[in-house]
Amino acid sequence: MRASDRRRQVALPLVAACVGIIVIPIVASDFVLLQIVIKSLWLGIAGASLAFLIGQAGLISLGQTAIFGTAGYVMAILTLSHGINIWLAVACAVAGGPVAGLLVGLVSSRSSGLYLMMLTLAVGVFAFFFGQQYQPITRGHTGFNGFESPIVGGVDFNERRPLFYVTAVSAVLIVVFLRYVMGSPAGLAFRGLRDNRRRLAALGYSPATVTIAAFGVSGVAAGIGGVLSVWYNGAISPGSIDITRIIELLVVVTIGGAIRIEGAFLGALAVTLLRNFASDFTNRVETLVGAAFIIVVLFSRHGILGLWLEARSRTPQVFGALRSQWRLRSKAVAGPPAR
Repeated sequence: MRASDRRRQVALPLVAACVGIIVIPIVASDFVLLQIVIKSLWLGIAGASLAFLIGQAGLISLGQTAIFGTAGYVMAILTLSHGINIWLAVACAVAGGPVAGLLVGLVSSRSSGLYLMMLTLAVGVFAFFFGQQYQPITRGHTGFNGFESPIVGGVDFNERRPLFYVTAVSAVLIVVFLRYVMGSPAGLAFRGLRDNRRRLAALGYSPATVTIAAFGVSGVAAGIGGVLSVWYNGAISPGSIDITRIIELLVVVTIGGAIRIEGAFLGALAVTLLRNFASDFTNRVETLVGAAFIIVVLFSRHGILGLWLEARSRTPQVFGALRSQWRLRSKAVAGPPAR
């Protein structure tokens, strides 16, 4: 691929994202902005951490909610229990994401495949029970409520539009950061871990170290998603990181498609739309989400994004075939050339 094509592939999505950040608050209603757009963005950020692990490093982790919850709990504990300045608490929480990711990676570094998935599931379940039972720190099953977003320069980040701008800019920065890592030498090592662990080891890399590094990178996105979820909900509790949330994150990434980071946001939007509008006519929303999950998996191994990419790749072939047929018909109608 030429350098100009690569620049175009990077520039066009960035321009589209900037236009969306400007236009969406103008055209979207308050309900759509709060219940659909903002929720899809912070859920997509959390899903991007898992999509990065699956698509880039071939690591299916069920412990991302533990990282997600660690960041959220750190911010809530520092602000509500200790009265620390909100921005210092946010900085500590964001830093806590990659630290928790490194710890999860350290636990899982010696395993792969099914064993890694089960180890990370154990980490996620441990985080849930720790949050539920260790009341002196986490306040037990009630968790932390009444979290107030900061007010800066008269701008209240509890309001829909300021919260949208913070979430949308964070989503863009996360995608840019993960894309940068994927294009770096570290990204090559992550892909080597995904494609062939033995060959990676033969080249002098340690698969365990590369696994830990991948979890650390994904922890950046998971930590920011955890902070934004507390801003959005105004609360965090063990119910925010239970087994249901673990499955939800996996469903979001699978429906959207882990082939690219952007698939997590597409899956988050699809699940959020389905849950919001299906609840108007049925109380079996989770059944519909499960049915959508099965349908997408049956028809596309790379989710909705995979269907879109496949359709886009076939479009030139379809138009080329139509053009060839048109030329053949034109020649047939015109008849043989005059001698």
